[in-house]
Amino acid sequence: MPETATPQGLIREIEPLQELARDWTRLFPEAASQGEHWLRVLGQVQAHVSEDTCRLAVVGAVKSGKSTMINALVGQDLLRRGAGILTAMITRVQPGPEPRAVLQFKEWSEINGEIHRALGLLPSSHLLERAGPLDLEQPEDRQLLQQVLAEVQGLDLWKNGSLDQNYLLLKSYLEGYDLVKALMPGEGVLALTGPELARHRELVTREATAVYLKDVRLTIPFPWPAQGVELGDCQGSDSPIPQHLGQVLTYLVKSDLVLYVISSRVGLRQADFQFLGELQRMGLAPHILTLLNLDLGEHSSFEELARVRDRVLQELSPWQPEVRLYAFSALKLLLDRKRARHEVLDPREAALLQVWALGPEAAAFADQEAARFEADLQTTLKDLHSRRLAGGSLSQVQMVARGLREQMALTRDLMKKGLGAIKDMEARLEARRQPLHGTMASLSQTLEGAGNRLKKELRRRVDRQLDRHAGPVGVALKEFIQNFEPHWQELAAAGTPASFRPALYQMFQEFAKALAQLVTSEVNITLVEFIRGQEEWLRQELGHLWTPLFLALQEALTLYYREIADLGLPAEPPTLEVAAITRPQGLEMPLLNLEPVPGWRFAREVWLRSGLGFLGRAWVVVRQRLGLGGAVEPRSQLQRDLERALISLKDWLHEEVQVQLLDYRERLKFQYFFPLVDQWLKQQEAGVEDTLGSLLGSLSGLTATVHLEETERLARESRLEQMIPAVQAIEARLSEPVA
Repeated sequence: MPETATPQGLIREIEPLQELARDWTRLFPEAASQGEHWLRVLGQVQAHVSEDTCRLAVVGAVKSGKSTMINALVGQDLLRRGAGILTAMITRVQPGPEPRAVLQFKEWSEINGEIHRALGLLPSSHLLERAGPLDLEQPEDRQLLQQVLAEVQGLDLWKNGSLDQNYLLLKSYLEGYDLVKALMPGEGVLALTGPELARHRELVTREATAVYLKDVRLTIPFPWPAQGVELGDCQGSDSPIPQHLGQVLTYLVKSDLVLYVISSRVGLRQADFQFLGELQRMGLAPHILTLLNLDLGEHSSFEELARVRDRVLQELSPWQPEVRLYAFSALKLLLDRKRARHEVLDPREAALLQVWALGPEAAAFADQEAARFEADLQTTLKDLHSRRLAGGSLSQVQMVARGLREQMALTRDLMKKGLGAIKDMEARLEARRQPLHGTMASLSQTLEGAGNRLKKELRRRVDRQLDRHAGPVGVALKEFIQNFEPHWQELAAAGTPASFRPALYQMFQEFAKALAQLVTSEVNITLVEFIRGQEEWLRQELGHLWTPLFLALQEALTLYYREIADLGLPAEPPTLEVAAITRPQGLEMPLLNLEPVPGWRFAREVWLRSGLGFLGRAWVVVRQRLGLGGAVEPRSQLQRDLERALISLKDWLHEEVQVQLLDYRERLKFQYFFPLVDQWLKQQEAGVEDTLGSLLGSLSGLTATVHLEETERLARESRLEQMIPAVQAIEARLSEPVA
């Protein structure tokens, strides 16, 4: 693969081209606009290539060794091992000249929203008269939250699963407030370097502070070429917290490669197969590298390691036709690299290396597999980069080099022929430019009309997909809400009138968690499939649109180059190519995020509608005194009351889901698809304009050179003679075929 097919190689070629374009501007200030065009195009490409990132999502089950794997790849103990239950964030690791941590905190509105959701329908007397959400920044609200936690702690509400997470969330927010308030800058971003860098570990591993974070970006020198690479340390694919899986999904939709980590101690589980199925539906199956993280102390021999590897390979084959599996020990690779850096290992780490050395065959196998993985990873990354560059950036630089070389050669020859030759040639070339300018003008009008047509069709498709009554997403959500049944035996276990509100809280939280899991594991996967399908349709439509336009442009460009050839210059017209369509930077695919939050006023409404209000209780007493109804068994009565409350909850949820689905439908159209159409059309049009601007140089600014003193004119001709071979050499390197 040629160096120019890599970001670093292309940037190295851009820099001398920029200097040559500046030389042109200094030599011919009257024709400086052409040099400025070349410099602008090169600057745009340089910025795009420098900012372009290949994202590698490191995923797998909880405790599979994802963080250790990233530590091994960067050669340092950088990441905490084992995420806390509340740290719903992706840690992003990028190469950089020095170690640095950038921590982004949640906004206060986001924090207060999480607190509000965790308190939804909580049976606390302190919240009954509360008209709005708590604001953690207010001392009286922090005191109120403390009273609420103390009041309901004895109700045995927070146990198991999401309810326990709610308690930990609220408790951590309270405990961490004073710690974080002093650290959180006004803009919400904290950068740590030098001796302060070590503080990032404490902030991300301590629940009381980690709960306030939404993003962590670490930069560190990598032990291998990694410019333009980002490793994303994702939460466990089997995490019980839907928000964790939602963040993983959000990161995956913008990732280029998936590193799927499997622990050799556990192997593949049902959760892995479910997650692999989701990756397959998202179109990521061909982009998965599977890393079997070997526990060298768990397996007694090389033969056992080989059996584990073969079993995993066999189990993966139905999911991936061509499984790329690498079996090595992330911990061994990390410790070997730490030792190679002359870092002192702690006694336990040194002892592990000594134990592993007793099984030389297994250790050698792990080392070979690690080396094979890193070599294949480098090849894969280079291929990713080269395909991205070939899609537009490389072509633009090639056109600048060609235009610069042709303009220099033409100028050199015309300077020798005098003013008449320059004017005659400029008139002939201008006549040939007119059809190109005319085609570009009609192209803009055609694109504007096409954009409106494409948006109209996308609007129809999105509305149909997300129709609240007939669309697959709306129907799935409606049926789920209608058919939801809680665990009645657990909810009605207490069976006393006083247990209604605690049971109502548990029922709502169970309902909300089940809904969030449905949205994360099914609805959003369906939406990703739909959005990917519309993107592919859009690419095809743009291809059909550009074909006739490019034919007209190509014909006009061919006639322009014939005029240059008539002058005696070897000038084959370049072949215009449609740049590959890539998702614009900064435009991220939106996913559905249903977070229904009932207010405490709604809790009173449910209380009344379920028959447990004052009038309801009074009527029950009257009926019993009149002998119209016997005593009802407490557990049965509680379940009956909860069933009536569930009807109210379902009615309310139907309304909430409809509102949020409508909001998402409009966001998908106006914040994603419509900007995508505009930017893709603009991207293509700007690419053609830049290409033609790089090739169609004007000679009008060169007439002043004829009137120069002979010495100065000869000096400029001599400088051109030196510059042309330099541009030709760059052009040749840029044109080397990609293997």
